[in-house]
Amino acid sequence: MALKKHNPNLSFVKAGWTGNKLNEKGLYTNIHGDDIKGFRDAWRMLRNPSPLSKLKKGQKSPLIWQTVEDISNKSQNAIIPLGHASFIFDLNEIRLLIDPVVVPNKFLKRYTKVPFDIPELNNVDYLLLSHNHRDHIDKKSIIQVCKYNPGAIILTGLEIGKLLRKWSIKNQIQEAGWYQRYETSKEIDIDYLPSHHWSRRWLTDTNINLWGSFMVQDKVSGKNIYFASDSGYQNHFSEIGNEYDIDIAMIGVGAYEPQWFMSSAHTGPTDALKAFKDLKAKRWMPMHYGTFDLSQEPVFYPEQVLKKQHSKELEQILWMKIGERIIF
Repeated sequence: MALKKHNPNLSFVKAGWTGNKLNEKGLYTNIHGDDIKGFRDAWRMLRNPSPLSKLKKGQKSPLIWQTVEDISNKSQNAIIPLGHASFIFDLNEIRLLIDPVVVPNKFLKRYTKVPFDIPELNNVDYLLLSHNHRDHIDKKSIIQVCKYNPGAIILTGLEIGKLLRKWSIKNQIQEAGWYQRYETSKEIDIDYLPSHHWSRRWLTDTNINLWGSFMVQDKVSGKNIYFASDSGYQNHFSEIGNEYDIDIAMIGVGAYEPQWFMSSAHTGPTDALKAFKDLKAKRWMPMHYGTFDLSQEPVFYPEQVLKKQHSKELEQILWMKIGERIIF
């Protein structure tokens, strides 16, 4: 069966856009072309370890951690970082949970603690899932979150609902293509937008689920928050920056070494700064580092690079503090 190019029940938010294009194999593809690394590339990377790997001995996360105070309270407009690319957004007493990876995983050593007990997080209104990679859609985490939030509406990309239904998830699911707007509460708008990435959970399912980013728009305050998800640096950042007035952009800075292998899928510190400028956002929050060791650089390295090599460009950064309400 052919992959869906858009959701006919959702509106487009970009003039002239009619849906996602598929490549010659009928699979999802990036706007600016694909660069998916294969087995030979992975073997080359493993055979040539980075000098940075030596810095991993005894590595510690630079991220500050605390338990979320009164986690049931969603009355303050705030961002609550949970580690890596997992966040709570509270807007007008509406709670969004983004890409939660909050259950212990034997394949992902965690360098920061989850700042709450899962049963305490029981008032989620919308669960946003950006793409199917395991450090963003974690099966055990999704099952637990949905167990305690059966009324939460899942907002995700095209064809991801099939994956969730295989896990017996009963929650309502809305799938969107790029530049489509979900049906949500009248106080907020959420648009699913491009990222430059790819998808795969197994060996034979490459790019059969769509990947993307989210623009969360508070219609009461007029504030816009952009969650860039996983993405390599490409022109979509400037294209999105021209379409929206962004107050805060959450941009990945980790899992980027070696850059010849990773840069097509993840922005490192330097590319993230370029993306921030392209987006024309007022502030930005570096994410996707400090919690999981996913590549050749140590978990502390992206923040260190930003502070040492880009010290003159740090005034507009909001640093992640896990478990802390960042009021805006």
